[in-house]
Amino acid sequence: MNKLESLIYQVVKNNPKVKNMVRDLYQALFSLIPGPHEKSRFPVMVREGYFFGFHDKNPWSAGDRLLLAHDFQKLPNREPRKGDQVNIGFFKGEKATEFQKVATTSCFNWQQGSMLQWVGKTGNFIFNDSGGDDNIARIFDTAGKEVARLPGAIAAVNPGGTMALSYNFARLQRHFPGYGYVHGNDPEVDRDTPALHGISIADLGTNRVTGLFSVQDVASFLPEKSMAGAKHFLTHCLFSPSGDRFIFLHRWVKNDNVTFTRMLSCDAGGKQLHLFPTGGMVSHIAWQDESHIMAWARSPENRDAYILFRDMSTEFRLVGTADFNSDGHPSFAEGNPRWFVTDTYPDRLRRSYLMLYDLAGEKRVDLGYFRQPMQFKEAVRCDLHPRWNHKGDAICFDSAHRGRRSLCTMNIGDLISQEQSNTS
Repeated sequence: MNKLESLIYQVVKNNPKVKNMVRDLYQALFSLIPGPHEKSRFPVMVREGYFFGFHDKNPWSAGDRLLLAHDFQKLPNREPRKGDQVNIGFFKGEKATEFQKVATTSCFNWQQGSMLQWVGKTGNFIFNDSGGDDNIARIFDTAGKEVARLPGAIAAVNPGGTMALSYNFARLQRHFPGYGYVHGNDPEVDRDTPALHGISIADLGTNRVTGLFSVQDVASFLPEKSMAGAKHFLTHCLFSPSGDRFIFLHRWVKNDNVTFTRMLSCDAGGKQLHLFPTGGMVSHIAWQDESHIMAWARSPENRDAYILFRDMSTEFRLVGTADFNSDGHPSFAEGNPRWFVTDTYPDRLRRSYLMLYDLAGEKRVDLGYFRQPMQFKEAVRCDLHPRWNHKGDAICFDSAHRGRRSLCTMNIGDLISQEQSNTS
């Protein structure tokens, strides 16, 4: 954002309906200006008709040989409805261009897909589906055999592939459209703070599901004045690299318009609950290492920025304040706390930028931009959601810059090697 856009954003940011209306009118005007659909520092492999989902999961198998994806070839660009399905599978081959369909699912959205992800390094993968009265999770091997089924939808699997976290996706869809499922049910749909569900953990060896705490439990933990009369829900779970702890977001919505968010962590048993100083707003999160979390959040000084928080403490520091002035989706290379990749929402020309940031050298490196058509907005928008491979030399992202939602990959190994040699 330029200075004028930043000023306007500060005025409207706390009223989402007004903010979205101003943004859409502004972008619709500028979208009439002709220009390139993409500009990239490196070649991009584009797989049209496929997407992966969120930035907090790795679509590559343990050896970076297979690439998980959703195939939506026959679906129009609208919010998912009951009866809609996408194919589940993976790309294989030397350049990961051959898609192998394994299953289908009716539980998905355009932002996070079906929570498709690998089960540790086992070679199996898991995704959510509809199981009749409620949602379930299914585990398949790469040969196409279903090896397990869980009695609830999952959000995140621990790095060891032994446990998975779960919350209510039907409630999420009601109060945060675009991130939940049209299937499933919320037994306390009219209750502000449900006491019967919250975050649960599933043992992937026994399929046993155990409740850790309810939405009501979390809302009662260090409550804030703005929580009164609001609808509460929990979302965005993410295990630490060891799997010993996880972070999650507690959100509450007032008047079906204004959303407040705070970030918490706890151990894998739901104990040692910790609240981070996020100033009422935090959106996208990533573990840097076992003790630090990167988040786009509001500092206690009321400044929105990338902030690096220390778990179980009040310590934090702002990152890249000269390089970033808008929200994005950060992720760190596996085992490498120096680099994170992130993106931007579309600018006035509908260009979404893909960027690499070097924490050691405090340097931003632009990898390119991808111009998103106007029809990709709100719940059907196509955020880049960049994700690293395991080796840390390639990035996978979703984009609609060619007019259709696509799964893209870019090799940046030469750049990483060059930047590291320049600072060694």
